[in-house]
Amino acid sequence: MLGCPLCPGLSHCGAGITLRSAVSAALAGLWLHALSQPAPEVTSEYRLGVWVTAAMVVLETAAQPLVILAQAMLFVKLKVVADMVSLCSRVALKAWLIALYPSHAIWAYCVGHAVSSALLVVIYYGTLLWLVRSPDNCLPVKSASELGPRLVPGQPALDRDQLALTWSFFKQGLLKQLLTEGERYLMTAFHLLDFSEQGLYDVVANLGSLAARFLFQPVEENAYVYFSRTVERGKPVSAAAGRVLHDLLRAMSLLGLVAVTFGWSYSHLLLRLYGGALLTAGPAVSLLRAQCAYVLLLAMNGVLECYTFAVMRQEQINGYNRKMVLLSVIFVISTGIFTRLFGGFGFILANCVNMLTRIYVCCRFVAGLPLEPAVSVPPLLGLRPPAAVAAALVTAGLLAAGSESWLYPGSAAAHVAVGALCGAAVVAAAVYSEPRLLQAVRERVGDKLKRS
Repeated sequence: MLGCPLCPGLSHCGAGITLRSAVSAALAGLWLHALSQPAPEVTSEYRLGVWVTAAMVVLETAAQPLVILAQAMLFVKLKVVADMVSLCSRVALKAWLIALYPSHAIWAYCVGHAVSSALLVVIYYGTLLWLVRSPDNCLPVKSASELGPRLVPGQPALDRDQLALTWSFFKQGLLKQLLTEGERYLMTAFHLLDFSEQGLYDVVANLGSLAARFLFQPVEENAYVYFSRTVERGKPVSAAAGRVLHDLLRAMSLLGLVAVTFGWSYSHLLLRLYGGALLTAGPAVSLLRAQCAYVLLLAMNGVLECYTFAVMRQEQINGYNRKMVLLSVIFVISTGIFTRLFGGFGFILANCVNMLTRIYVCCRFVAGLPLEPAVSVPPLLGLRPPAAVAAALVTAGLLAAGSESWLYPGSAAAHVAVGALCGAAVVAAAVYSEPRLLQAVRERVGDKLKRS
């Protein structure tokens, strides 16, 4: 077998880089020669941006095997630090270069991504190389040469069982990519929106997905690691796993409901602060409000899919992939219909339909799992907010909407103050209704303080 027996991703890093290089080159050629491009007066650096983006994909592939190793060894701080340094360097460098050379925004984008991707590779390789060479090496590799591709004597080059499982996950990942980012491919391939409308949609989608990137994604990644290491595939749901799943679903659904409650009344203010009258004058406010509903569905779906994929057997994964093919067809059809009827808003509506179908499939799977006798509360009940929190959210939403009508835009500070008071009331209701979640947070913070 190639590479590290604990992390199969390590075994194919050379082949993975070669394959991704070929795919990136092919797709870059497709983007440049088969799809529509912006007019030369808009930008003259589009070709450069496409090739640099393809190169960054290849560069980041070099770090992926070590990312898998770090996750398997539960090096959470390493991932947090690497992602933070990479993101901060990219944002700071792009902002500085765009300020210096405003007419070369794509060039600044390319340089920022190149530097951040290189930093990501350097941090992972440097840290794990230092651990390998240290006397207290805790990694499943004993020398720096084992971090690269290698053949293990006496073992076949490819493990057929792992190859079949990898192929299942590859198909699943491809389908998930199409379901998650499919509207962008459709938008580009069929030119459903012009470039100005695409830019407006991207701005709104990126603002609306900030919560998903900074809150939901880290929780989902750690949840998957936890469930994959503590739950046996095909076994009944244990009391500990059921309790964790219930609490995570409750916490994520509450965060999504908060986004919907306050996103409706504060979308205009956020866009006004971000882009001024240029954004607030068009349909961006309505798009961002709709995006908040999509954020709620993202919050509910993320943890559900993490648990589902962690406990599925291979034949169940294959069955799920077949269902995702059907979901992809539904998504493409709904995108075409809704976009022609509602423009950019149709993309968000199609995404909501797509996410609802995925939530339904995962709920059906989790509901059908057997529970151990010690499980007192079905995990899926975590999706339903307590009555006190629901009442607080409805009241806060009405007050915030009234504040937007009566106080804003005349007094944005008063509008923000009303939102802060309403938010504090929602937090108080959540603390009152969910003492176990508060206790879990206290224990987590206490452990952090003790270790520090």
